[in-house]
Amino acid sequence: MINKQPNIQEQKEIFSAKIVLFDIQNGSGHIVMINSEQAAEYWIKDDDKISLIRRWEEFVVDVSLTDSYVQANEIWVTKDFMDEYPVMEWDTVIVSFVQNNPLSMQAIRKKLLWKKITDEEIDAIIEDVKNNKIHDLVLAYYVATSFFYKSDIHELAYTTKATAYTWDMYRFPWIVAGKYCIWWVPGNETTMIVVPILASLWITMPKTFSKAITSPAATWECVNVLMDIEFDKQEVIRLTDKVWACLVWNEKLNLAPVNDRIIKVSSPLGMEPYARMISSIMAKNYAMWINHCLIDIPMWPTAKVATMKDAKRVAKRFKEIWEYLWIKMDVEITDGCQPIGRWIWACLQAREAIRILQQNKWRSEDLEKKAIFLASKILILCWKASTMMGAKKLIDTQLANWEAWNKMQEIIKAQNWNPDIESEDIQLGKFSHDIIADKDCIISKVDMRLLNTMVRWLWAPKQYEAGIYLHKKVGDKVKKWEVIYTMYSNSANKLNLIKEMQKEKDFYTYKYSTKVSEKIKEVMKKLT
Repeated sequence: MINKQPNIQEQKEIFSAKIVLFDIQNGSGHIVMINSEQAAEYWIKDDDKISLIRRWEEFVVDVSLTDSYVQANEIWVTKDFMDEYPVMEWDTVIVSFVQNNPLSMQAIRKKLLWKKITDEEIDAIIEDVKNNKIHDLVLAYYVATSFFYKSDIHELAYTTKATAYTWDMYRFPWIVAGKYCIWWVPGNETTMIVVPILASLWITMPKTFSKAITSPAATWECVNVLMDIEFDKQEVIRLTDKVWACLVWNEKLNLAPVNDRIIKVSSPLGMEPYARMISSIMAKNYAMWINHCLIDIPMWPTAKVATMKDAKRVAKRFKEIWEYLWIKMDVEITDGCQPIGRWIWACLQAREAIRILQQNKWRSEDLEKKAIFLASKILILCWKASTMMGAKKLIDTQLANWEAWNKMQEIIKAQNWNPDIESEDIQLGKFSHDIIADKDCIISKVDMRLLNTMVRWLWAPKQYEAGIYLHKKVGDKVKKWEVIYTMYSNSANKLNLIKEMQKEKDFYTYKYSTKVSEKIKEVMKKLT
């Protein structure tokens, strides 16, 4: 991040150096290379942080040392650095030691000792994280405190606000609705259905999203099949004013960037404290001026929220924080036991969403049912309906009259794509393979993590056309020679690899019986 007004008088110059472009990309603009001998003169070590100052702007970066190529008084930077910071090759910068706010280190020590921290200390932490002045290891300690130290509601709310205010804040008139699902359930692409339904009823809904990290397909990939998604702040405001909604990638919007650093240090273990998750979600909503928000919490042993006890605890935290942020909120705990719909991955899920908006006879009933349920909850939240029955009737009308699909076409056109696209126009992988039952059976359960892995191995998320179509789902009877699911890929080698993997371990568990057991009947009754 750029510190626009560093206190130059207090920062001691070590040496000056010229910027040299090293023609690679490493995914981070925060890493630079300097000569190891020159670094040793000033006790600079690998992974230390230094400040680069040019024209009263400070860039805090991580150091990588090298004995080769880089000469003294040179700083080699990557393309990512040039994209992120306003400098040109051969510019001269002042190199200085990083000046941390002493309150930030003091506050992190207090958190480790289970002590309460003040608002001023929270501000210090957020500011130093924003400006890349806290080492990832120290930041990891700070994040870890949330696993064993329960943040009080004031600290959580204040941290959320402070995080939101670190960068761009948006302002929209009237009711602005938001929807967020805290865990990826395969096929659960309700956003592309809910947003046009609500926008067709004159509810402002500027929806932002990120790329898939641990899942094969997030909303980013699915929406990108149908339209452009990279827009800046002014373009988002224009889109929302024009069509009441947008579906855009949050990378260029500078929404609570401190959370991106926190996610970076917690993602390697695939763990995130509930307090940080809540703060991250609400900071982005607060920055986008969302004042009516629905949170969807899928619950299942392999999900981010594994038990009903945890789900209720998280829901309670969300409901407590909205009073501090002036966001009217509803939290729904939903079933995460199996995929929603039958199509898994970008092109397939985009096709499914269009079928529902167009009321195609081949549409997925369970995906449509969940999307209508979530949209109904938001209508009640936004005072557009007083009962679920009334909200559902309103939504059914919007779908039957194609008002929702017409609104989606407006969004697609506004975001620079073809609004006349049909569901069958979306291409699937050119290679496919059917998994066929070798005997009569019943599908008793699904391993969601293994399904996730198999879809990624089919070359998702790099190829939108890859994916899996589920002909049968949990609880379904399968007869011998019936197709259970179909795999798609643009790579024959990848498909053959998955075929071998599937022979060893399938994501479905099969019960070989001619009639459904009472236990499965009971489970499916509870789920429906």
